[in-house]
Amino acid sequence: MICKCEKKVTKAVVTGKRFEIGFQILNRWLFLSQNGKTLIPFFHNNFIKNIAIYGMGVLGERLYDELKNSDIVVKYGIDRIAKSKNISGIKIYDIDEKYFHNIDVIVVTPVQDYWAIVELLEQRTEAVILSLDDIVEYCMG
Repeated sequence: MICKCEKKVTKAVVTGKRFEIGFQILNRWLFLSQNGKTLIPFFHNNFIKNIAIYGMGVLGERLYDELKNSDIVVKYGIDRIAKSKNISGIKIYDIDEKYFHNIDVIVVTPVQDYWAIVELLEQRTEAVILSLDDIVEYCMG
């Protein structure tokens, strides 16, 4: 039997790893921005016009902000706690809410859970599913 203390430590380690992964993505993304680059060329180079963003936390919001004034259309967001999300200009759907269509790609922002999310999304879409981390890495060149 695991005591409550061990559970709290385990949860803290997992949470810390999530923050570390997100920080590393944001750090590389900020480097791109400081050098006058955006993620938009990735979408252009891969003929992607319409996307959905899975995970509307900090990374999802920043991705939306970067793309909202471009020719890349963010059709909607997807989040497991959609009802608590309020982002102006974009509808947020719960993962169980619908079949996801009218998009070329779903960009997954919680990359630490990428493969589990892919499994869920593959049942609800025919769109390509990509990791934000891979997009940032591509743009780093």
